Amino acid sequence: MTDAQPPLTGHAAALPVAAICARFGLGTTRRLTPITTGLMNQTWRLDTTFGSVAVKAITDADAEQSAFQHRVTAALAEAGLPVPRPRLTTDGHSVLTLQGRSFSVTPWVSGRHLPGRSWSAEQCRRAGTLLGRIHLALAAILPDGLAPIRPRLPHLAEAQADVDRYEALIRGRGPGDAFDRLACARLDARRALLERFGHLRPDDSTELEPAGYVHGDFHHLNVLWDDGGGQVVAVVDWDRLGRRAYAYELARAAAVMFAAPSGALDVTRVAAFASAYRTVVAVTDEQVVSAVRCLWWDQLCDLWHLRRHYVRSDTSCDHLFASSCALLQWWSDHLSVVEQAFIVR
Repeated sequence: MTDAQPPLTGHAAALPVAAICARFGLGTTRRLTPITTGLMNQTWRLDTTFGSVAVKAITDADAEQSAFQHRVTAALAEAGLPVPRPRLTTDGHSVLTLQGRSFSVTPWVSGRHLPGRSWSAEQCRRAGTLLGRIHLALAAILPDGLAPIRPRLPHLAEAQADVDRYEALIRGRGPGDAFDRLACARLDARRALLERFGHLRPDDSTELEPAGYVHGDFHHLNVLWDDGGGQVVAVVDWDRLGRRAYAYELARAAAVMFAAPSGALDVTRVAAFASAYRTVVAVTDEQVVSAVRCLWWDQLCDLWHLRRHYVRSDTSCDHLFASSCALLQWWSDHLSVVEQAFIVR
């Protein structure tokens, strides 16, 4: 490799590489490689004369929120958790704003993303234990966040109105395309699920605890394993750091990681992951089941894929819609099986 900056194309062409290197004290660019494994964020591996780093274009948080996240992740790294420590600019900031865009830099961590359904029982247990350790460390770093959470649960009528509204919007577009046809079919199925299970909406007085600050998006694409798959070497993408019930994040992580494209949830892996987590964080069976039921209801009522597609004209998550609907259908048909998987010992 030479010290000359290579030609850049696509998103990378608009990346102010020289300025990022100068402000973060990275030396001279040698190579820039876009990372394509994430779902939403734009991230690059930047190899420089200083070393290799990950450069992230911050899209889902403002500079103040990102700076808060970076202070927390630095504290987690200091506590010995496998969390990349944000690099500071030459004037001491973790967020750099250039040309109306914000960027952050962390050391490059060599590791592999392993699909959750390929994890062994031991890997499931190690990931569950790690999530528990992260929650306890966050509680020590941010004790002001420790308080029960009363979730804002959508009402049945609201969810039904959303289904009707999107169906009318799509049908008003004319013949439509393949995604429009898929959306209409899935909206019909969602209406049927709401009619069938609407009486199971959790009560408005539901409080979820224990609760505190959590990662917010813990799943296999944000977990890096070493080459042998024996240890997690990094937990990345802390954009959704915030307050939630611990068991709610546990349930969401398992639903994302262990669901097949057909919708079936691998309850054996769920059980290994959840039981290991509960050896670290004290949470009762009742608290876990309550959080799992609230998550299911939230997902039953949520049409976020359609909101991104039709309201924000963002098609980046269209490919997740069908599998998400399949999981919801399977989960609704196996409510007690799923809930038991989270509390089996």
